[in-house]
Amino acid sequence: MTWLQHARAALCATVIGLSLTLFSLPLVLLACAKLGRPRARILTTAMNGIYRRAVAFDDWCLERIARVRWELPELQLDAEQTCLVLCNHRSWCDVLVVQSLIAKKGPVITFLTKRELAFVPVFGIIVWAFRFPLLKRRARGSQSEAARRESDRQRILAACATVRQAPAAILTFAEGTRFSPEKHRLAHSPYRHLLPPRPGGFSAIYDSLANTGALVVDLTLDYDGEVTFWRFLAGAASVSATATVWDWDELAERDRSAWLRQRWQIKDRQLAREAAEPA
Repeated sequence: MTWLQHARAALCATVIGLSLTLFSLPLVLLACAKLGRPRARILTTAMNGIYRRAVAFDDWCLERIARVRWELPELQLDAEQTCLVLCNHRSWCDVLVVQSLIAKKGPVITFLTKRELAFVPVFGIIVWAFRFPLLKRRARGSQSEAARRESDRQRILAACATVRQAPAAILTFAEGTRFSPEKHRLAHSPYRHLLPPRPGGFSAIYDSLANTGALVVDLTLDYDGEVTFWRFLAGAASVSATATVWDWDELAERDRSAWLRQRWQIKDRQLAREAAEPA
């Protein structure tokens, strides 16, 4: 990377950080008001409006300051549409890309979030305000692994109950963690460019949102080689995305685990083809 790219990354990170701080101030007030009136539609609408304006501003920073090169499909999603969004996971950049794809015009996004991220400054406020389900990496203390999984499942079910009341898109990175060559080796992954998907969270969300008229949006993100959050903000990494949209009923009679593995095989072949294409 050149000094100019490092400067772009620093400026972009600073501007996005300041904007998130400013956007979070009215968000805190609305979220506190919502504690007393959890079903107040006007408060939910106002919070979602702040979310979308923050996403639009992030896009402006990425395009004008970072000069990110991205090819994103146009998704025709209604803002009141409930969705389950599946995506492969390479970097923190994924969140910015998925938000631009889904939330700018469609429903706001609820993330399945690692518990540790709730303590990140500013981001933790967003996690709290939108009630993102907090999942644990591993069992702690005397808690068994089975108990941890059950606790995470209950949190996911609670998030789905909220989405039933106020339509949103639930984003799940089915691999459970970001891809890296080391994790790929340790997982003995059968895929060349992906980690094995974990079907538990996907199945729990799918079953909980039955009969809501929801959609399943399967996203595949492909970066040009090595990608880090810093390189992305510097405009040194480009990304393209493809999307497949499924009606909920299309998957009703299918084995969810088998369907998820099949989708991962398709993703892996697609990523392999694009990696083989000359620059």
